[in-house]
Amino acid sequence: MSLRGVEIIEGKIGANTATDGREFALVAGGVAVADKLTVGEIYELKRPSDAVAIGIDSNYDTTNACRVYRHISEFYRISGEGKPLIVCVVALGTTPVDMVAKAKELILDRDIISDIAFAYNPAANYVSTLLNGMDSNVYAGIKALNDLAIWADVNDRPVHTILECRGLGDTVSSAADLRSLTLESVDYSAEKVTLVCGQDWKYADGLDTIGKKFADVGTFLGCVAAQAWNHNPGEVATMGLTNTDKEKWLIGGLSNHKKYTEVYADLETLDGKGYVFPIKYTGMAGYFWNNGHTCAPIIIDDEGNMNQHTIYYSHTFNMSKRALRIAFLPEVKKVQELEGGKPGNSLVAYYNEVGDSAFETLKNKGFISKGSTNTSADSDLLVAKQLDVEFGVVPTGCVDVIKGTLNLKNS
Repeated sequence: MSLRGVEIIEGKIGANTATDGREFALVAGGVAVADKLTVGEIYELKRPSDAVAIGIDSNYDTTNACRVYRHISEFYRISGEGKPLIVCVVALGTTPVDMVAKAKELILDRDIISDIAFAYNPAANYVSTLLNGMDSNVYAGIKALNDLAIWADVNDRPVHTILECRGLGDTVSSAADLRSLTLESVDYSAEKVTLVCGQDWKYADGLDTIGKKFADVGTFLGCVAAQAWNHNPGEVATMGLTNTDKEKWLIGGLSNHKKYTEVYADLETLDGKGYVFPIKYTGMAGYFWNNGHTCAPIIIDDEGNMNQHTIYYSHTFNMSKRALRIAFLPEVKKVQELEGGKPGNSLVAYYNEVGDSAFETLKNKGFISKGSTNTSADSDLLVAKQLDVEFGVVPTGCVDVIKGTLNLKNS
């Protein structure tokens, strides 16, 4: 019985499908704050004030000679507030190699993290040793972080890693070619690692000797988070780094604390080697990232298969795997009628539709150009109980260079 006549209540809202299903993370060296911040604990932030609430602010960075708040505040300056940033502060001086164990905990704890930035804050009196033109601990971290990503993929949580390339050598020409790495005496491709060696030079100039050699991984991670995962963090139309009012990125530079103008002649070489740093374009105000490179060669094989030589191709691979896994999980251990222990034509078509439908959803959202599923009719579903499927995905693309010919005409 009701005297209201008409009753209309608010409906329940399901999962948010407007987002692209990502979370972002930062592992950084720092110190504990009594009753607020515990080293090794995992915290979820959604704005810089959340960091302040656990004791991480600009004074924290200054007092402890580290750049934790810097990376967090830059992440939100670029990406906007509201996005979850999962932060874990490890002991000051923890190397990228030694950050891996905590990163694994973080990946398992959150499940949908797509990108992790690693900020290397050395302890006081640290003396950097150069190896192949960069800090030796950073160089060792390349393989460690790519191995971390391989581990994450095996555990159905594919991620991309972003490493702070602090302490780039003064002689830029001696920097290792990230497109042609040799680690542990073998050729090595680190498709899941992006090395950022750029810094806001004016900000860095106000830091101590160690701080002057830092790189702005928080700014880069913010650019990744600000866009859909198939976009280039160096997109000129949307991803400007400079904010004159806030005095951010007024002078770009490298992590050897050299200004953009000082290293300009070496930037083409550095770009060709796969490093990420700030650049300026004639006629455009401010700085932009040069690209979203990974530590891998650029490969296209005879069959048209392409490797993940940019972060947005890595994202396409990772997010497609996540979507396909979700689509096919309900099919696992489902009873099906077979023909001689093999899937018949109708079952092959059914499985192809499952995969193609997942690709179509990604295509309709503008994340990929197209995708295809090819289920093997020879799959043994009776003894091996294994469905063999080949997937192909065509990513979206972006233009790196526009080359044209301009002539003067008399009419």
